[in-house]
Amino acid sequence: MEHMPNDQARWNAVFSFGFLVLFAFFFWGLTDGLDRFAWLYLLSAMDIVLLTLATFRIVRLVTFDKIFTFVRNWFLNKQGDGTYVKPPQGPRRTIAELMECLWCTGLWAALLVSFLYFSSDIGRFFVIILAVAALGSFFQLISQMVGRIGH
Repeated sequence: MEHMPNDQARWNAVFSFGFLVLFAFFFWGLTDGLDRFAWLYLLSAMDIVLLTLATFRIVRLVTFDKIFTFVRNWFLNKQGDGTYVKPPQGPRRTIAELMECLWCTGLWAALLVSFLYFSSDIGRFFVIILAVAALGSFFQLISQMVGRIGH
C-alpha cells in the first residue's frame, strides 16, 4: 500500500465534506427537505437503468478514456521523461486519486448524474445521451469479445 503524505488525510476529509455539502445542497434543491421526498418512490426501473448507464459512462470517461487524458493531466506532475505522476501532496493529489479510483469517481458521478436527471429536462436529455453512449460501449466490448473467441 502506498504511503499517504501527512497532510493528505486533511485534504481527503475536505473533499469528503465537500461531497456531503453538495449532496445536501442537491437534496434540498430537488426536494425542499424531507417533506417533499415522495417523488423518489415514483422512480421506474427505466429511470434506474438510465441513471446507472449514465454513471458508468461518466466513470469510464473520467478514469480511462483518452479524450479526458488532458483533464487528468491537470492534476498530475509532468516529469522530465514526459511521464505523469501524482503530486506528492495537496488537493491536486486528492483529485488525482479520486480520478483513478472507480468507486470514488462513481460516487461523484452518481451524484452529478442524479442531480442532472431530476433537475431539468435538458439534464434528463444529457443523461439519456450518456446512457445511450454506455450501451454503445457495451456493444463494442461484446463485439470485441466475440471477435477474440472466433479467432
